[in-house]
Amino acid sequence: MKTKPGKTRVFKNGLEIRWLGHAAFRVKTPGGKIVYIDPWLENPVAPADAKLTDKADLILLTHGHFDHVGNTLELASQFNSKVISNFEISVYLKSKGLPDDNVIGMNASGSFEIFGMTLTMVPAIHSSGISDGEKMVEGGTAAGFIIKLEDGYTLYNTGDTGLFTDMKTIARLYKPEVVMMCIGGFYTMSPREAAEAVKLMKPKMVIPMHYGTFPALSGSPEALKKLLPKSVKTKIMALKPGEVLG
Repeated sequence: MKTKPGKTRVFKNGLEIRWLGHAAFRVKTPGGKIVYIDPWLENPVAPADAKLTDKADLILLTHGHFDHVGNTLELASQFNSKVISNFEISVYLKSKGLPDDNVIGMNASGSFEIFGMTLTMVPAIHSSGISDGEKMVEGGTAAGFIIKLEDGYTLYNTGDTGLFTDMKTIARLYKPEVVMMCIGGFYTMSPREAAEAVKLMKPKMVIPMHYGTFPALSGSPEALKKLLPKSVKTKIMALKPGEVLG
């Protein structure tokens, strides 16, 4: 890959989280696996080298909207990637030619072990229709993912969601240290709701996402920070598209 545009040192276990704009992430795990989450790599704010990669071991899809399915078929076909999604999206992906053995369709509260990691699908409040040419097809229920890495370090990607109080239970049960959280508003939580989510979960770190891509997604990390009381010690790590936490 090309040289990364920026890197902030945070983790001591080899973990790297690169924000590719919108809701797309590239995660390098402590074990060296490359995980893409909602890889819309052609989004309007994506870095120029977003599609330059030599590896994609695993792709996680939170729901069926075009701005999240994105380049999944292209990546998975090129790199023989495993793809985890809800059941309805898995059926769609198989119908588009991905091998049955490479696509895992699951549902909320289900867990799947792969590459030394445990992936757990958790609820999200959102829609999930799949754009297929001129028509919209069934996309099941939107979700988020708990990602327990090879060394036990745990991430939570909320997917697109509204605020819901069971986030407190998710945090208590899975204890994510890093939360990738939507903050843009209109389609998802705005900073107002995201601040309440932070107060419910109290993770060590939040990486804001799903903001600034379109005018409607007007929420900002600065607004989120202003809404958090000083008693909340969560670090808000606002990345520029292409920047890496490592």
